[in-house]
Amino acid sequence: MILLKVDDKTFGKSKITYDVVDKENGQVIISGNCMDFTIVSDKYYELKDQYGSSNVKLVLK
Repeated sequence: MILLKVDDKTFGKSKITYDVVDKENGQVIISGNCMDFTIVSDKYYELKDQYGSSNVKLVLK
């Protein structure tokens, strides 16, 4: 299972921080910052295509 964890406390205020994490071992695969949630949304759909739609979850933290 792959988790896309997004820090939603900063929406509209500053950079949005996100991490792509392997839930089974807790390893961070990708980490990044962006200014627009559409980039996070695009990353989510990219991960769903790569790992399968049932294996990817979006988590707001």
